[in-house]
Parts: sequence; structure tokens; C-alpha cells
Amino acid sequence: MVRADMDERERLILNAIVDHYIHSGEPVGSRTLTKLLGLGLSAATIRNVMADLTDQGYLEQPHTSAGRVPSNQGYRFYADGARERAVLPPEVKQLIDGSLSEAALDLDSLLVTTTRLLAELTSFTGLVAVPRLHRARLKLIEFIKVNARQVFAVVVTRSDLVHSRLIEVAEDLPQEFLVSIGRYLTQQFRDRTLYDIRREVLSSLVQEREQYDQMLAQAARLSKKAFDLGDDSTLYVEGQRNLVRDFHDIVKVERLMKALEEKIVILATLERALTGSGMLQIYIGLENSSDDLQDCALVTAKYGDEESVLGALGVIGPTRMDYARVIPIIHYMARSLSQAITD
Repeated sequence: MVRADMDERERLILNAIVDHYIHSGEPVGSRTLTKLLGLGLSAATIRNVMADLTDQGYLEQPHTSAGRVPSNQGYRFYADGARERAVLPPEVKQLIDGSLSEAALDLDSLLVTTTRLLAELTSFTGLVAVPRLHRARLKLIEFIKVNARQVFAVVVTRSDLVHSRLIEVAEDLPQEFLVSIGRYLTQQFRDRTLYDIRREVLSSLVQEREQYDQMLAQAARLSKKAFDLGDDSTLYVEGQRNLVRDFHDIVKVERLMKALEEKIVILATLERALTGSGMLQIYIGLENSSDDLQDCALVTAKYGDEESVLGALGVIGPTRMDYARVIPIIHYMARSLSQAITD
């Protein structure tokens, strides 16, 4: 827990220690800090502050004679501050916007490009969870007759994502009848999430069957299949090789590679990010529920529009991550991807 009453000197010294350790990987001593800060503070004064920060859980001392390194709590303090002070250079914004604009005609290309950019710009492992259609809100649904026993269902969301599937039907349905069903379902459920529609479609339709028995019976059957989204959990990953550089313990690397390959743990974390307050979420060390991720930091952000969160993106790397550099990249990537999908 970060202290609300931490004084300015403590904040300055803690930030300096975390920043130096992120970039050097070496424990930080009082003499090093005296030179770095240049505030006229004596080494003894800095040592006392460092001892207090260690007692409070912000710093750790690997060895008796060594300097200090940040704890998970120290990284959390630094990362929370980085949210406020971090700025993305204009040239990086232009690179992101240009790259996503070129890929925006195709959703798969857009997500692949986003994942690659995340890995390249941060030098960590980029992650993008595919848009979760069950969270999207309905714009319209149409049914197109293919032949006597097959109907093509097309679901369009408010963000203009398209979900289509071929449905087997038990009887030959006229195209005019299918148009009526699509129009009816659109009117009934516009702006509802696909998950809610799937859950409520049968009970909602049955309640209004007096005048439209035949149409509602068919609408119930067709919509049940059309809104059956199945497991739409898909994860794009780029930059796995960066894990070898970031984690020198081969056992940790193998565990992380396995987690990325199986995707369940990573998707669960990104799903958790979708339910968190605010656009950006950061999980550091023990804040990750999985044992495989407790030496890692994940910086994630939601993407979508104001009315419908579609998915999450982010990067995974060591807790010794340059949060001040990574956070604005993640934040802007999420905004740019949301705009590209909307456009």
C-alpha cells in the first residue's frame, strides 16, 4: 500500500532508485544517489531515508553490504506516478497512426500489426486479445437464404465488427420471411450486448407470441444459432524472444513460453483488465494471480468505443520494466486501435 503522506524527499529518492535500477540492473547505494540527485543531501541522510523506505516495504536489500533494489510495492509507486508524468513523442504517435491506418481495411491485419508494434516499440512481448463479440452491442442482424436447408446469418455490431455464420435449418424459409425476422430481431435487441441477447432471446420472444407465432418460433431458432458465439477467446502474441533477454532463468522462460502458448492464463489476466476501473491497468509481480506471472509485469489497456469494450492489449515483461516509457505507448495504442476499428 502506497503511503499518502510520503514526503517529497522520500518520493524523490524512491523514484531515483527505481529509475536507476530499471536502467542499470544494479543495486543502488547512497553514494550513487548523492551524485544522481545533486540536492546537497549527505550520504548519511540518504541512507536513513533508504532504511525507512526498506522498513516500509518499498525497497529490498539483496545482501547486507549491497545497495537497495525496488520491491513490488516500490515498482507500484513508480508505475502509478509514471501514469501522470509519461509523454509519448510525436514521432511515435505518427508511426502508430500510420501503421494502423495502412492495416485498417482488414481486422486480422489490424490486430496483427498492433501486436507487432507493441513488441517493437516496447521491446517486450506484445499481446492483443481479439474483440470479444459477446461484449459488443448489436447494430443489426440479417439472414440470407443460401439454399433450402442453409441460411447465412450476419451480425453487425455498433463498432461495425461483423460476425457471420452458416446455419442449418429444418425447412425451406422464403427470403422475405428471413428479412422480416432480421428486421424484428434488430428492432427488439438493438444496442443490447450479444451476450445478453443470447441469454434472453428465448424468454423475450416467447412473451410476445400472440400475433407472430410462426415468425417468433423461427426467430427463436435462428437467433439462438446466430448469437451462439462459442469461444471467441483468441490471443495474438509477438516478441516472445524478448523473454529470453528479460529473464535469464531458463526455467522461468520455459514457464512463460508455456503460458503464452496455452494462452489461458494470459487471457484471464486480460479479461480481468476489462473489468477494472479506468482504461489502463498494471499488474506487477504478486499482483498477478498466476504463479507463472509473479516475476512479471503486465501493462494493459482496454480498446473499443465508449459504449462497448471489445478487448484488451498490452505487454508482458519483467517487473524491472521502464514503466514511464511503456505506459504512454500502451495508452496511445489502445486509443489508436479503437479509432481504427470504429473508422
